[in-house]
Amino acid sequence: MLEIRNKLVEVFNLKCTKSKVDQILKNPFYHGIMLYDGQLHPHKYDRVILKEFFDAVQEVKAGHNKKKFKYARLPYLYRGLIKCAICGCMITPEKKKGQYVYYHCTQYQGKHEARWYTEDKLTQQFMDIFSQIKVPQAVAEEITQSLKESHEDKKHFQKDLHERYQTEYQKYEIRIERMYEDMLDGSITKSFYEEKRKEYRAKQEILERKMSNTREADETYYINANYVLNLASRARELFESSEPEQKRILINTALQNLSLSDENLHYDWIKQFDAIAESVNSSSWLRLKDAFRNREVEFEISRVELEMLQHV
Repeated sequence: MLEIRNKLVEVFNLKCTKSKVDQILKNPFYHGIMLYDGQLHPHKYDRVILKEFFDAVQEVKAGHNKKKFKYARLPYLYRGLIKCAICGCMITPEKKKGQYVYYHCTQYQGKHEARWYTEDKLTQQFMDIFSQIKVPQAVAEEITQSLKESHEDKKHFQKDLHERYQTEYQKYEIRIERMYEDMLDGSITKSFYEEKRKEYRAKQEILERKMSNTREADETYYINANYVLNLASRARELFESSEPEQKRILINTALQNLSLSDENLHYDWIKQFDAIAESVNSSSWLRLKDAFRNREVEFEISRVELEMLQHV
């Protein structure tokens, strides 16, 4: 919050308190919602940002307000990420001779002669795993170009559809304004005005959701696909060269159900990488292209997570 306030002073010569900055960031007016009669309603003014960006800001703010978890000891790379495939307990790190990091099962559920694994060996296995989603750059570019062309075609159709929704939205806005004047003139009762106002606002809210969906759904898919394909085409290299925190982000973005036994990591791909890994394994690039074109690849990743990956 302090950084934003300082930037406003530096760039725009605007002096704001931190509380004022916070008030602006959490005000839904900028994405099309205003407080009226103690209730939130869509308004007719131009929107400054998309609701998706507003929600992303709220996610970031919520994350900043949380207390950062402090590890009991050193922040080891794979702490808290992997379970023992035998008993389900966590794989915990431990330093030997003040230099070498080893991982082993805590064996809280009972002793089972747990083996010890070096951190370097686990890192090598993760690099090998990320090699399994390496999409050739040419294939990734072809898919994103195809999605871009499809996205442009849909934008023209969605523009016409959005204009029709906007016209209908304004029709209800005019009705509310006229009824308000009728209430002031005594032509209708306040209770009748409130009843119809709520009815029209509800219809406007439905139209607002439709307008938001026509604007954002296809664009979101295009952006997500672009990020994921870019990540998949260089995942191993990114993992190998990134800092520990970025390594953890990559792991949590692509992998789930991590467990360890007999020196082998076991895992499942998170949805968006499942189809990619399958295509890489079979070298079936046509199938992968069709899956993206037909919107068959499902994404379980937020915009905030994707933007974090841009800095990996």
